[in-house]
Amino acid sequence: MYISEVKNGEVVKTEVGSVTFDKAYDVIVSGLGTAGAHAAAFAAENGLSVLGVESFNCVGGTQTIGGIQGHYFGCPGGRYVAMDEKIMAFKDARTRNRLESQKIIQEKWIIDNGAEILYESSIIGVYMEDNTVVGAKIITPDGIIHVASKVMMDCTGDAYTAHMAGCKSEYGRKFDGLTQPYSMVSSARMGVGVRTTNCDFGRVDQRDDKGLSEALVFSRAYEMKEERGNSKFMIHMPLIGVREGRRIVAEQTVTVDGLFADEKTTEPAFYSYADLDKHGWDIAFDGPSLGDWSIGANLGAYNVTVPVPYKIIVPVEIDGIIVPCRALGVDRDIASCVRMVPDMKKLAELGADMAMFAIKNNCKLREVEYEPIRDRMLASGNLDHSFDRGYRIDGWRNWDGNPLVREDVTFMTDPAQLEARLATDTPGQAIWSAKRMGTKANETLKGLLASEDENTRKHTAFALAITGDDSGVEILRAMVKDRDQFMLHDCRKHNQQRGCMAIYHLGKLGDAEIADTLIEIISDADEVKRPTYNKEFAMGTRYSISDFNNEFFQFVSNAVVALIRIADAHPELQGKIAAAFKAAFEDDTYYDRITTRPKMSSEGGMAINIKNVAYAAIARWGK
Repeated sequence: MYISEVKNGEVVKTEVGSVTFDKAYDVIVSGLGTAGAHAAAFAAENGLSVLGVESFNCVGGTQTIGGIQGHYFGCPGGRYVAMDEKIMAFKDARTRNRLESQKIIQEKWIIDNGAEILYESSIIGVYMEDNTVVGAKIITPDGIIHVASKVMMDCTGDAYTAHMAGCKSEYGRKFDGLTQPYSMVSSARMGVGVRTTNCDFGRVDQRDDKGLSEALVFSRAYEMKEERGNSKFMIHMPLIGVREGRRIVAEQTVTVDGLFADEKTTEPAFYSYADLDKHGWDIAFDGPSLGDWSIGANLGAYNVTVPVPYKIIVPVEIDGIIVPCRALGVDRDIASCVRMVPDMKKLAELGADMAMFAIKNNCKLREVEYEPIRDRMLASGNLDHSFDRGYRIDGWRNWDGNPLVREDVTFMTDPAQLEARLATDTPGQAIWSAKRMGTKANETLKGLLASEDENTRKHTAFALAITGDDSGVEILRAMVKDRDQFMLHDCRKHNQQRGCMAIYHLGKLGDAEIADTLIEIISDADEVKRPTYNKEFAMGTRYSISDFNNEFFQFVSNAVVALIRIADAHPELQGKIAAAFKAAFEDDTYYDRITTRPKMSSEGGMAINIKNVAYAAIARWGK
């Protein structure tokens, strides 16, 4: 037997011979947040002996000390519904406060089912035999204890315990290694009532203690203003909302490319449902898969349905541990959809049932069969095939502030259907349909390039470019040179201007001829004065951020990515583009043209990252 620990940031394994455990449980749950609190309760309801280990002094995580009180999309159904109903009944009868009610009811539910809780405690070592987790070394307020387990559930959100056990993992997006921005919730008094506000900040790496501490201090100091219009600041929530961290490499994984290719698991445990919302505006750096979706076709706020396979919480190679939390086996592009509060509650039910069957059948977690899991999920409502809804336009308000008309989306399969939609200010479905058709529609599309209708002509150039066809390149170049400011209206938020979309497509096409214009966009100090970046867009992006020129930011960030792609396609231009990057970004005056917000804010961090991305390319080129 050996113990696996993290020392100075590195996983260290040490032989310990035999260990005398202080106590033994069927299941140890590491972290009692949204997923963990439910996992502990459900596992105990399944008749298992359970120990929950929580570093804070209450259960619930994001939904208690994180201040998040509701659900953002997701699919209803499952064992969590009964707990939600008890919480709301207790709130109405006793507290008038959902956050406090959730702490009380969830803790009571866990304990009443026979589970035990260690607060202000953390797992600091994992005992293993071969590649199987068999126990934990736990630091508590009363000292260090050693506890045996048959199944460990890592519900820490960042796969701390799984990482400690040596599970393979991934982190951040491919382009720059960064995650989504974090948020912080605070409470304010408004008249006789209390409301919560949710503010996004920069990116934080939970693996970096110093960086996490700096984020905590900055976000609270930045949001300390007491008077806020007609409300008065009361308190910051103790837990910041980190949306993304480490992700395990799992037995079954879900990727955005698989989603877009209609590759669905035949062994779903439930369905996730939301948009692919990264909470940042630097979507230029999200890579080509999301780029085609969010920029190339302007579909960034369309909702998608993701069938979640049951082994998505089972790490490869390591046994005795599962990860039913947002660190599940997904790629970074789809992680933002499969991380909502209902999903975490559904994962908790899945984890509790996986643990029960593994222990009952004395088998490895990866050997648990699908059929009994499926039957349990169907019986509880966790799995409901009526929620396999594909793509949808969904939400509450449209880009213009009016109520949103919700509708199912069916992409076109006949090239003759494309023209009518391309002629509108919502051509995204036609552009994406062209991508799905491949080259099948290209001859039809080429015939539309000479259309007298401006929308048809320009949007057809996008539809061709998204398939890799450069027949509309002259039209794309003209849109960039004109800084075409027309904003499409496919989405309830995050809509794109045509000039910016044209930059994206020309970058993917590796068009060398547009390079000088892109260099002008990033370098000319007077560029930001153009009408394109100073028009009142009537909520066209659904968000108006003071002290941040989002339109200019989109053009500059997309221009940088396009120049990198052009330089990669034309190595003879790398020296010229590297020199342009240095001239544009070395003195940080570009930052002031984008925002006056501090560099640790979400907006400031995105502006800083433009320079980081450009300079990383220079280093890669050896220039």
